[in-house]
Amino acid sequence: MKMIKTKKQRIVNGKALIVTVDISKDKHFGYWRCPDGTDVKPFSFPNNGVGCLEFWERISRAKEIHRLDEIVFGYESTGPALVHFMKARGVRLVQVNPMHTKRVKELQGNSPNKTDQKDPKIIADIIELGRALTVVIPEGPAAELRRLTQARERSTERLTALANQLQGLLAIIFPEFLQVVKNVRTATAQYFLKHCPTPQNLVACGLDNLTRTMRKVSRGKLKEDRAKALYEAAKSTIGVVEGRASILLETQAILAAMEASEEFYC
Repeated sequence: MKMIKTKKQRIVNGKALIVTVDISKDKHFGYWRCPDGTDVKPFSFPNNGVGCLEFWERISRAKEIHRLDEIVFGYESTGPALVHFMKARGVRLVQVNPMHTKRVKELQGNSPNKTDQKDPKIIADIIELGRALTVVIPEGPAAELRRLTQARERSTERLTALANQLQGLLAIIFPEFLQVVKNVRTATAQYFLKHCPTPQNLVACGLDNLTRTMRKVSRGKLKEDRAKALYEAAKSTIGVVEGRASILLETQAILAAMEASEEFYC
């Protein structure tokens, strides 16, 4: 993975109001600081349209009172609606690395614990130190592409988690299955887990039928030797029978979730 390093640079000048926000789900904590050190106690405002407008009016008033030229708005590496709200008002956006916030907090207060009232001041300190990055917010097709990429990444993580759950269940009721068909995300594995979920179901199919079905579902990739291995594994399985009905129910639910996720993001 390519690492992006924050370059030390002078982001603010002597005529900029530093405004920072520690972003939360229901309410944010805002803060502003003038070049001469004049500041305000961190204050909260709700994460909604009214709250954001009140926040904007408050920092705009501070800019006018202290006769400053611009607002530099800083926040940690997240992408909430507030950032787009501020971008639309022409402020300069910068972001800080959450790890830098944690380290500075440890130096100043000997505590890395989450404290919303303290964090916006820490973010302002980091900006003054020059440890912040300018922000480029994608628009139009670029924004859509970023969202789709993020959605794809989340889907992949969910599929991996579901596959791990499925393997855990198979290790209980049919551990030998994973020795023959190693990847539960393949079409062949999911077909047999859906239509022949127990070792007894596979044995009941018969070797000839199992071979034909496996060749067809795998499109010729898996032939008689693999079908025979699965058939023999099913005959001699040490899988647990007690409580199997509930495991099969969960297995089918996982398979359905995997299928839906793969279809949506293909």
